[in-house]
Amino acid sequence: MHIIADSGSTKTEWLVVNDNGQLMKTIYSRGFNPYYQPAHEITSILFEELLPYLDERPEYIVYYGAGCSTSYNCSLIRTSFQSVFGLIDIQVFTDLMAAAHALLGKNEGVACILGTGSNSCLYDGKTIIQNVRSLGYMLGDEGSGTFIGKKLLTQWLYGNLPQHLSEAFEERYKLTPSDALDRVYRTGRPGKFLADFAPFVKDNIHNEYCYQLVASSFDAFIEVQLERYAPLRRVKLAFVGSIAFHFSTILKARCELRNIQITSIQQNLGKGLIDFHLP
Repeated sequence: MHIIADSGSTKTEWLVVNDNGQLMKTIYSRGFNPYYQPAHEITSILFEELLPYLDERPEYIVYYGAGCSTSYNCSLIRTSFQSVFGLIDIQVFTDLMAAAHALLGKNEGVACILGTGSNSCLYDGKTIIQNVRSLGYMLGDEGSGTFIGKKLLTQWLYGNLPQHLSEAFEERYKLTPSDALDRVYRTGRPGKFLADFAPFVKDNIHNEYCYQLVASSFDAFIEVQLERYAPLRRVKLAFVGSIAFHFSTILKARCELRNIQITSIQQNLGKGLIDFHLP
């Protein structure tokens, strides 16, 4: 038995697969990011939210995760796993490589993530050959749940939301401006806090204000990320993530305005990763 894991900052999907490539079970846990969480916190999640649901020790683990872009962070992830499972084989890749492997397989193309955060890459069928740097929720993450939530919260704090939206927002979240600022600047994981406002936008997407908020967020992603890839309009273009999936109609429309065709949009990568590793 072995495990293929797809982890973002919000949640992790653990695919438990047998030697024949059959999915035995799927386990969900909190996500983690080595940029924001120390090894002991990651280890705690593994002990509490993964280990109790496994019937046996895995032979090896393939882990794709947010924040695994440096050798130090990859080492921190391996150390955390080995403290729980012992000296087993652990392969660590970036979440962007997960998107490339699952969405494009061995084909050339552009793979994009639009979930809590955002990222993209140009993939040649084997390796990532170009990546527009992702600047995280403070400076970048265009088109992501965090970006959309930040725009919504900012406009509410400025008093710029239409009255009916402002009232609905306050009724749903029970926030005061002071509460919101404390959550952003004085507590952990502000990116997750901001992304939690994206479902409100989805539930009110029929409202022109919310529609334009999402449309402008995707325009920013296209301008900052997609347009940097020269082969964009002649290779496959695929997306994964909750934001891409739930706002797919708007995403397709904004791309089509620029003569960009999307090949596929997936909510998650599970099946694609299993197919890639166990064809």
